[in-house]
Order: sequence, then structure tokens, then C-alpha cells
Amino acid sequence: MLTRKISALGLLTGLLTVSLGHSIALADTPGHHPAYLHARSDLRKAELLLQTPDEFNVTQEARIAAQKVHNAIKDIDVAGVLDGKNLDNNPQVDTSLNHRDKFEAIYKLLRSADKDLSGKEDNHFVLSWRNRAEAEINQAKHYTAIAAGTDIFDDLTGSY
Repeated sequence: MLTRKISALGLLTGLLTVSLGHSIALADTPGHHPAYLHARSDLRKAELLLQTPDEFNVTQEARIAAQKVHNAIKDIDVAGVLDGKNLDNNPQVDTSLNHRDKFEAIYKLLRSADKDLSGKEDNHFVLSWRNRAEAEINQAKHYTAIAAGTDIFDDLTGSY
């Protein structure tokens, strides 16, 4: 009787180990749209760069752009969870860029994220979240361009 309980316990432990191992392996398997993670990483970098201090009139537009980027990240998070992604990605960012280089880097990151999200989506549960994220990114690009233009104008005219 004791031998049968030990064997049953060993079988149960083995099944749990195999089951958990399979679940852990699946957690790292990319879903239908692996570019979400790359887009999210680019957006986190852009958000951090947009939050670096700047002149007041530049900061106003940069704050709006940062909020749009943050909204896009939240939408991608929902889409990523629905698509089975691991979203633990918080990259470090070089915030020592000069103003012009900073806005150029932000815009490149936003374009890259937009490109990553524009791929074909097979998971229909995430389409609305992906589309919302794309709309937020486009608005962020708009406000980033305004902030960059204001910053360049200030630098050229000396008014800041």
C-alpha cells in the first residue's frame, strides 16, 4: 500500500514537472506577432527621452507626445498579453543627447515601433488594441515634430 502511494506521488510529481516545464516553455514562445516586444521597447525608450527636461515651450508638446506614447504602450501591453507575450522589458536609455539628436532619436524610435506594429495580424483579439496603439504613435509623432520644430526655432532665434 505504501509503495503504491509513493509510486502515485512520484507519477503525480513527474506529471506536474512535465506540465510546468511545458507551460514555462510556451510562455517564451512568441505569439503571432513577435514585433510587439520590439515596438514596446522602442516606445519605452522614446517615452523616457520625451520626459527629459527641456525648455518650457518644448516641454509642453513633449509631454503630450509622451502621454500618447504611454497610451500606445498600454495598448500594446493588452495586445501582448492577449498574444501571450512576456512584457518585462524596461530598457535603459541614454538621456545625454543634445536637443536635436534627442528628437531625431525619438522620431526614429516612433517610426520603428509603428513599422513593427503594421505587420499582418492573425490574432483578431488584439486588432483593436494594435490599431489604437498605432493611432497613439501617429499622434506622438505629430507632437514630437512640433516639439522638435519649436526647439530648433528657439535655438536659431535664441529665444528660450
